[in-house]
Amino acid sequence: MVTILILMYFISAITNSKDVVILSGVLMSCIFYPATFMLIVFLAIFINQCNRFFQNREFILALTFLFLISFKNTFLSIDIRENFLGLSFVLFQVCYYLKEDMSLYTIVSRLSFFPQMYCGPVVKPSGFVRNKNMNIKSLALYHIIFSVGLFYKTYITHVTHYIYSNDDSVFNSIYWWAYMYSDFLSWSLMGIGVAGLSGFKMPISFKSPFFSKNISQFFRRWNITIYQWCMDFIKIKIYNKFWAYTNIGVATASLALWHGLGFNFILFGAFNFIYFFFQNKIKRHNNFLWGSQIFYYAFIGFLFNGFLPNNLIPTSFNWLYIVLWILSVSIMLFFDYKSFSLIRGTINRYPSFVIILCLIFVAFTLFFRKVDGQFYYAQF
Repeated sequence: MVTILILMYFISAITNSKDVVILSGVLMSCIFYPATFMLIVFLAIFINQCNRFFQNREFILALTFLFLISFKNTFLSIDIRENFLGLSFVLFQVCYYLKEDMSLYTIVSRLSFFPQMYCGPVVKPSGFVRNKNMNIKSLALYHIIFSVGLFYKTYITHVTHYIYSNDDSVFNSIYWWAYMYSDFLSWSLMGIGVAGLSGFKMPISFKSPFFSKNISQFFRRWNITIYQWCMDFIKIKIYNKFWAYTNIGVATASLALWHGLGFNFILFGAFNFIYFFFQNKIKRHNNFLWGSQIFYYAFIGFLFNGFLPNNLIPTSFNWLYIVLWILSVSIMLFFDYKSFSLIRGTINRYPSFVIILCLIFVAFTLFFRKVDGQFYYAQF
């Protein structure tokens, strides 16, 4: 999957063509992930026919959502589901296209647009508008965004995954956060980079989530397009606090169903709902709020993975990887905090030099690093 993204990066860098990148993305999805692609074709035909013959789109939307959730979590075994990578992100985008009148080709090409197909972000139909204000500085920025994402995937994620997979202590939840975030963010950055080089301005998926003060702010910054999807489709009229909390409950239940029907995901959804309520009660007490947020990060990983630690502390240490893990997490938090502000000056002064450096780095990584492998969130 990473190799395909790198190939699309070079295609985008050479052609800067929207049509070429879309066509190459569709072909790669068809060749390498045919099961997901065939499902997309089926859904595109379904959407096209629904938009032609049915007027009550809200009812069709609800039925489609329930069917796809059931199809994903009930009818597909784990072994079969591995062939349908990125199914959940396709599901979310289908809901948007049920509200639009588009040709069959347009629906298929956009749903199977490889840079965002398997791990997001969820792009609305309006998000595929060509960005006409492209210049060499814009291209340099997208080259850097892709290169940072590739660096996260091939270097930082290698470290965070090693530490996470070789630990069974109470620190496992923190290690899981570092691994999942580095992996998820790497896809997001690479996808934004490829799309940007071909003229699309894709929405960001993360906005410094670990600098959030509470769980509500965290979800507005974590997987932002999924949060926006909940705002667009999960709407309950709010008359009082009861209905406000009902709205939150439905949203957290939907997110839990998105991940699966396992008991751990049910607990995951319930815990998030309870924590929304709890933090709302203590929101005036900053010290308690910060402490509760740290507890949330430490505990939620165990719920999500259905994992209970066997030891209080790690039983074995690989000090080299521990040092590399601390360095990796520090790099991620630093980029989150500064948000590329430090490199914008270099882009403005030496855009051509930046592009050349990025091309060299990507080529070096392709030929001298192991870059194959799936992304963590592609399984959902």
